Amino acid sequence: MRLRTGFLVAAISAISPLGTTSAGAASPDGAAIVRGEGRIKQDGAGQWRETTTADILDVGVTVQAAPDQPLEMILPDGVTITLEPKSLARWMPGGKLPSETNHWAHGYHLLLEEGEAEVRMPPAPKGSHAFLVSSRAGTLTDWRGQLHVRVHGDATSAAIYEGALVVGSNGQGFPVYDGAGILMRRGVNPDKSRGIPASPAWDAQSGGFRVVPRGSPAAVDLAWGAVPNTAEYRVEVALDPSMVRVIERTTTREPRVSISTDGGALDGGAAWVHVRSVGNSGIVGAWSVPRPLHVLRYALPEGAFVARDGAIVLPKGEYVSMLSPNGSAASGPDGSPIEVAYENAGLSEPHYEVPLYWGRLGGSLRLSEDAPMRIVHLRDRALGAETRLVLARRELRAYVALAPANARWPTDPIDARVEVRDPSGRIDVSSETVTLETLLDLTPLSVDWQRDGNTWRGRIAPRLIGDPSIVRVVVKDGHGSEIGRGFVELEPVASR
Repeated sequence: MRLRTGFLVAAISAISPLGTTSAGAASPDGAAIVRGEGRIKQDGAGQWRETTTADILDVGVTVQAAPDQPLEMILPDGVTITLEPKSLARWMPGGKLPSETNHWAHGYHLLLEEGEAEVRMPPAPKGSHAFLVSSRAGTLTDWRGQLHVRVHGDATSAAIYEGALVVGSNGQGFPVYDGAGILMRRGVNPDKSRGIPASPAWDAQSGGFRVVPRGSPAAVDLAWGAVPNTAEYRVEVALDPSMVRVIERTTTREPRVSISTDGGALDGGAAWVHVRSVGNSGIVGAWSVPRPLHVLRYALPEGAFVARDGAIVLPKGEYVSMLSPNGSAASGPDGSPIEVAYENAGLSEPHYEVPLYWGRLGGSLRLSEDAPMRIVHLRDRALGAETRLVLARRELRAYVALAPANARWPTDPIDARVEVRDPSGRIDVSSETVTLETLLDLTPLSVDWQRDGNTWRGRIAPRLIGDPSIVRVVVKDGHGSEIGRGFVELEPVASR
């Protein structure tokens, strides 16, 4: 297409103003807020006032997006404008604008004073639409496609992801098309040699599916390929794949970030995340494809804990409860059920691949009665991601030694030694709470036990007995479960 420069200059200087109404009144030519919050100020007014969804902004209104969320507006011709958080703009009179077919088109005009705006033109034949964005550095008349504009002081950068527009700056005017980056500075010829930073590509092992204990802080690690000449990356987390309900925003200079699950963005279960790069020149790249994330939480029964190696150690007869944010069965981001498959594990690894039989995840995970350990495979089909948990039985054991084995009372005291061990190595036995109960038949005996790490020693004083008896030492863990016992049979000393 050939653009007549004289036509462009005359067009920009001859915009005919639209009629205006008071701020907040429903004008057919106003910009309707469809998402977000902010504040507005009418020309001549001294005070700002809040504005929100469904308000209509007219010519002469200055608008600023809220600090923590974007402000999306739609015009009567279907053009949508999204102001990034904190961005400041003013609605100017619109009118006739030059179109892509060298004719006039009715369009609207936004003066972007500071911050960023994204413009999306509705699908239509060439020449149907035009929208003017101006700044101190120049003008951008958008014709079709998607445009991102960033204004900071006297500098304006623009990224034309798709479509076409015409640039006007420092007395020059020229069209640009798909994939072009523009840098304009006040009093300097516009630079159209800049490229748009590429959309970041996700690392294959990034994000996905995590299973974590309730109330336990955790994070989902995200990574993507580095984009050359990038000043920073912007990351958004949302509750929907359209990335409208954004609940967390962050920036990073490195191509990686960790999203906390501790009462934050992912505490509700499913979420989506996307990332974009900002080039050294200020040109903002397009968002990446949203990547789904899913955090599934579980509750531990009393006496259970997560060991250093990540295994969930369960007392006998207990199970892990799987949780869902709304109390229903665990499901993926798209509502599909989470699947589970079990693999019993012994002390040695099998020399063959164990086939997995998948089924729908219920409300709990249990150990089988005949296996000390069980590997639980979990699969989220919506994400195409798998993870696993290891369930292990609590194997704390006590070994009791009583000597002499042929003690006769009331002559021979009994020396007792109790050693507590954990064959799995997951329990710190030196600090584990243990109780020892000593009985003469059914009568409790008092013993002064001395502890040294995982070993207890004590001397059981003899008593006068008239019949053969048994001394027992019963050892229980801190939850009252018996973990070991020992006994010695006694004979009374024959009376003379």
